[in-house]
Amino acid sequence: MTRFLAAGAAFLLPLLAYADAQPEDLNRFKEEPVSGGLLLIVAYFVMWLVLAIFVATTALKQARLETELRALEDRLDGKP
Repeated sequence: MTRFLAAGAAFLLPLLAYADAQPEDLNRFKEEPVSGGLLLIVAYFVMWLVLAIFVATTALKQARLETELRALEDRLDGKP
């Protein structure tokens, strides 16, 4: 129980320090250096790139396993 209270105090004390802080000027964040549309396009591109790499590596592994399986089947059948 004391560990729980100590962990809670360790988590809440920094939050209390920020609660008393003065609000900062947020006007500097109004201008966007990069548009949201461009970020969306880049995010989709990265997602499709990761998916394509995953599919390609999975296909290569499957082809390698099929070749190895054929070789093992030939060895079991007694073919050289």
